[in-house]
Amino acid sequence: MAAMNEMLGNDLLRALPDEQRRHLLPRFDRVTLPTGYVISDAALRPTHVYFLTASVVSLHHVLKDSFSAEFAIVGCEGAVGLDAMFNNRHSADRVVVLQGGNALRIDKRALKWEFFRSQGLQQTLMRYAWSLMGLVAQTAVCNRHHCLDQRLCRWLLLAQDRLPGNQLVVTQQFLSDLLGVRREGVTHAVGRLQRAGLIRHRRGHVTIVDRVGLEAGACECYETARRTVAPSRVNDLRWRVSAAQPILV
Repeated sequence: MAAMNEMLGNDLLRALPDEQRRHLLPRFDRVTLPTGYVISDAALRPTHVYFLTASVVSLHHVLKDSFSAEFAIVGCEGAVGLDAMFNNRHSADRVVVLQGGNALRIDKRALKWEFFRSQGLQQTLMRYAWSLMGLVAQTAVCNRHHCLDQRLCRWLLLAQDRLPGNQLVVTQQFLSDLLGVRREGVTHAVGRLQRAGLIRHRRGHVTIVDRVGLEAGACECYETARRTVAPSRVNDLRWRVSAAQPILV
């Protein structure tokens, strides 16, 4: 029963018929992902697909000179490693755990077998993959045309949508790597948001003080991303007005 309830913690698995979930259950391993853990990295061949239930990960595309930038953030609304089902090539992406927690892991070959025998699983995963492609395209346009302050507001909101609480433990170096900008730029952007009363920042800790203000300061891409791919709980206003539980990234 506990394992079945764990499956209900992931939006994709919860969308499947009960019979399909019961059939898939023995294929999954429950794993705990620590904060900072690298699930997959460039030049490695992914072997598993992870359906997140109580963890959040960041997807980075890595260039040959090791420069990288985030193109998606994924929580309980999705999964990572789906592309591994269809190829055995080395990955060009890095998947890093932002918030440690639980996930359900399945061998990519087992999921591929189930994918081709279940129309319901096909439809669920293909809808999610299509939505994620839209999110990646939106992120690319955002990085090209919107200012750093707007992008930082967008990221803080996307992170809070997937995590309980309003406090983030995050270094400015991490934010600079994540947003693909120089650390000095992040320092100035964080300072501007703090002076505007939207956040509080102290030695690697960021507290979201005014979520409504952050939404006003973010570009249109946040609302687009929220509508495209977002955890189902984002629509629960009781959840969104959260207590000050730390968010570790």
